[in-house]
Amino acid sequence: MPPTKFSHSLRQKSMRRRSNTPIPAKKPHDIIPPLGDSLRVVPLGGVEEIGKNMMVIEYKNDIIIIDAGIQFTDAETPGVDYILPNIKYLEERKDRIRALVITHGHLDHIGGIPYLITRLGNPPIYTREFGALLIKKRQDEFPHLPPLNIRIVESSDKSIP
Repeated sequence: MPPTKFSHSLRQKSMRRRSNTPIPAKKPHDIIPPLGDSLRVVPLGGVEEIGKNMMVIEYKNDIIIIDAGIQFTDAETPGVDYILPNIKYLEERKDRIRALVITHGHLDHIGGIPYLITRLGNPPIYTREFGALLIKKRQDEFPHLPPLNIRIVESSDKSIP
């Protein structure tokens, strides 16, 4: 028995628009609810992706940033060297940023510092000694930037002032 012939494949039918009405573009949600007495933890990068790690912890009038990385590009982003986290929210609140805490010295955690630190108000950077060495070495490539306020955290330290 010969196969049945269809005039249109199912895929072609599913791709066809049913009307001429334009589809409204989805609007990004820029409205952030008030904080109150809650703790807000917001990943700005590095979640379900490799690179541009940045996490924000906000409580009342204080913001602590964890990591400031870059993401290297691939064939899907030709002509782009790296991607930075979106810090628009932080730029608008840079007077509330108390610290940038670096977990370790990989570029996906420290690579964005030269590009972001002045936009963040040049907050103190807390890290271990090895992380500080890597950050300083990277900063040598950017002599036009103001000096960084790096504070070494030792394993015996119990808190960040």
